[in-house]
Amino acid sequence: MLVPFVPSPDEVVIEMLKCAKAGKDDIVLDLGAGNARPLHIAKKDFGVKLALGVEIDKKLCKEAYEDREVEIICGDMLTLAPVLLPRVSVLLSYLSTRTNELLEPYILNYGKKGLRVISHDFRFDHLTLYDIKRVKAMGLLGETEHTIYCYKL
Repeated sequence: MLVPFVPSPDEVVIEMLKCAKAGKDDIVLDLGAGNARPLHIAKKDFGVKLALGVEIDKKLCKEAYEDREVEIICGDMLTLAPVLLPRVSVLLSYLSTRTNELLEPYILNYGKKGLRVISHDFRFDHLTLYDIKRVKAMGLLGETEHTIYCYKL
């Protein structure tokens, strides 16, 4: 496991999908999908064509897979990235600095032109940034501020 599961607050997910301008023609990929809640929001509230997640934790995979609204692949994101990235238009990321460093070459090599990469709290160094949003959300520790980085290939 590259990063522990920490869910993004709904307010943050909604702003991520707004930043991506996600809509009916989009295929959204969440690497490290956890419980797949961002994918459910993408499908239900933004009407995306396909909401697809990759999760390595088998327990989280099973939980996420119980709802047939989204597709979950239980496996390693770096192994699956070369196959999946050329097929998607939006990539959601809430990983870590180190994981983003590992993932970035895959995005640059396999992502198609126009891919929107939306990252919660962690930057990518070599992608073209087009917006930064700050969102306040309530969590277990009270109100916290989150940063959303919006990139486009």
